[in-house]
Amino acid sequence: MASFSGIFTKQTTIDLDTAARALAALHGPFAVILDFTKVTELALQLRDWPQFATNRRAIRGTRRIMAAPPIDTFVPLRLHGPHQGRAGEDTDVVATRAEAFRQLGLRSPAFEPVAPL
Repeated sequence: MASFSGIFTKQTTIDLDTAARALAALHGPFAVILDFTKVTELALQLRDWPQFATNRRAIRGTRRIMAAPPIDTFVPLRLHGPHQGRAGEDTDVVATRAEAFRQLGLRSPAFEPVAPL
């Protein structure tokens, strides 16, 4: 699980991609929850969205769930999820972290921080 807060920028997507690729190289593919519930602003330009595109996805063939409240700030994420599904990648967008856990069948999960790679 990756949790974000404050302003979500293009650099955040680059850092996420780098970390995900490093973790996948060490541990193999794994399901991902991207928690945007504490993000106050998506500071991405339209030209920056390809950073999220299927051909740039760090971990392919696994579940990816984005937790983003149903408010105007997250409309781009809510549109992005179904688009990725049509592109052959499984990306669901839910309103809460708890919903993401339920979709993955997790009960009371415990996550530990990962040291910078």
